[in-house]
Amino acid sequence: MGSRSSGADRSAPLPARVLLVGLVLAALVAVAPGMPAGADSTAAGADSTADADAVAVASRVVAVDAVGDEVETLLFTADTAPDEVAVVENGEELLSSTSSTRAEGRRTEIVYVVDIDSRTVSSGVLSELVGAIDAEVASLDGDVRVGAVSAGAEASLVTRLTTEVDKPVDELRALAAEQGSALIDAVILAGASFSDRTDVVRTVVVLTAGVDTASVGTVAQAETVLLQQGAQLVSVTVGTTPDGLARLAQRTGGASLTADVEAVAARVGLATELAADRLVVTYPSTIETGERPDVVLTVGDETLAYSYPAGVDTSNVLQLVANEAALADDGGLFGHSIVLYLSIALAFVAISGALWALASMYAGGESSLDKVLARYADQDTADLDDAEVQEMLVQTALIQRAVAMTESFAERRGFLTRVEEMLERANVPIRAGEAMFFLSIGVVAATAGGLVATGSLFVAVLLGLVAVGIGYSALQLAARRRLKAFEAQLPDTLQLLAGTLRAGYSLPQGVDAVSHEIDDPMGHELRRAMTEAQLGRELDEALANIAERLDSGDFAWAVMAIGIQREVGGNLAEVLLTVADTMIQRERLKREVNALTAEGRVSAAILAMLPPGLGVVMWVMNPSYVGVLFSRTIGLVLIGLAVVSGLIGLAWMKKVITIDA
Repeated sequence: MGSRSSGADRSAPLPARVLLVGLVLAALVAVAPGMPAGADSTAAGADSTADADAVAVASRVVAVDAVGDEVETLLFTADTAPDEVAVVENGEELLSSTSSTRAEGRRTEIVYVVDIDSRTVSSGVLSELVGAIDAEVASLDGDVRVGAVSAGAEASLVTRLTTEVDKPVDELRALAAEQGSALIDAVILAGASFSDRTDVVRTVVVLTAGVDTASVGTVAQAETVLLQQGAQLVSVTVGTTPDGLARLAQRTGGASLTADVEAVAARVGLATELAADRLVVTYPSTIETGERPDVVLTVGDETLAYSYPAGVDTSNVLQLVANEAALADDGGLFGHSIVLYLSIALAFVAISGALWALASMYAGGESSLDKVLARYADQDTADLDDAEVQEMLVQTALIQRAVAMTESFAERRGFLTRVEEMLERANVPIRAGEAMFFLSIGVVAATAGGLVATGSLFVAVLLGLVAVGIGYSALQLAARRRLKAFEAQLPDTLQLLAGTLRAGYSLPQGVDAVSHEIDDPMGHELRRAMTEAQLGRELDEALANIAERLDSGDFAWAVMAIGIQREVGGNLAEVLLTVADTMIQRERLKREVNALTAEGRVSAAILAMLPPGLGVVMWVMNPSYVGVLFSRTIGLVLIGLAVVSGLIGLAWMKKVITIDA
């Protein structure tokens, strides 16, 4: 190993330099800081927030009805009577008219979600919220329906949508405090309580002073329900807005408002005003059905960019994102398509360079150790001088230190030997420390990439675990394929060895002759055993080491037969032929069993894939219908029972079709 450490003083080889540069480029792409998106993408995807001192609610395009000759655009905005509105579609300025949904007499549905956590009640905020609701709903006019949902230890429907707007207030006043707050579950329940009518303005107004502590459902499920209903979410929080509510407000085209106790009434009033009305912008369009025009809408001082499918009534905010910002979720560095494409190209170059460097350093057939031992096996590489051998083992000083640290850590944890055995079985020509070092780089890159792409720590950790699983599975797959190929060559190898013994060769001579005649992996393993024997190891021990290294029971059986024959005497050639014939007959029986059980195995696979496959299809066709399973305790219990019973059934079928030949 001294040759490795001496390499730190010389310049690194080209593959190592490319690897280092590739890793640096990948790291730069992963940690590149965000930058503000353009004005258009910001208007289309920015979070609508308001602080306690100055309320400034950003306008959002929440629905576009493009059925017919005129396009009707619905805006969530605080200003439903702007002084000036301009519409530019595909670069052409169009005449437009404005009105409001309240002026047009459209039905409005508002569901208030009220947090009744005991912490909220003890601070006196609940009474402030209910009083503010009472004052605001009394001022609503037109076709307005109001409902209420409580968010306590469990979400509960207090009042269904009703035109008697004072009824929800009376029911809310009668609520008792509970320990816990299921805000997200309450939002899901509120979204499911809307009517089935079309052309309705729907809003969920969430009033809270705490955080979600008891929800079973997820933010993604709540988002799905609200988007299906075409509803916006407006949250009023005494304190800091919970991340889940802020995301729902942003994704549904609503707003997040914060306030102190003194400003609660004003914020509830603003939330109700936002919920009760929408700005309607109507303009003529000649875009044909199936096309997707780009629109720039100027409302007062705000500029909104969006894109819509012509000929369709679209109320899903996520389907109205401008083309240039379609890949930008929350702005940042990847909000610009040019930067995104450049980043993808840079990451591709970095990863390709790293893979090429690894292949250049470690590929090429035999490992460095095999080439060092080759001089004792009288092979073509026996004339390598010390400088060439040293160069093959040299890496950069930085990688040396990193590999040494990884190797030391693995050795302390006790799994270095296990990794070495796996690499031996798969014939991967690198040290265990090097393999773990590069796997660690892959895990870090996957985790960082997931965190940058999604912003979710859970997804990032999940991707890191997936990277570990892929590395482990790839190594196990390579080992199994190599073992299968090795055991497939074993009968022919034993017959060849028996032939050499009949021709007058000794056992070592026969093994050496067969090792040069048969293909890898059998040839490689036999040549390695002969090299070990030439270095002083007993041949029986070297052959037994092959069986142990590859975990091959058949080869261990053959080595045992050779050892017994050498102990008690007899015709070794006949013994080897008998062993080979037995292996051939047993393999034939295994294949017959596989043919007879093929129908059962296919049936098991189909039955295993059918329930989750059908579940995915139903989720795509009707997410709210399937989502009930994930938003209720009884649904989760049923899913758990279904998974357990399915696993039991699969284990039973596997036991029935598994025959030990």
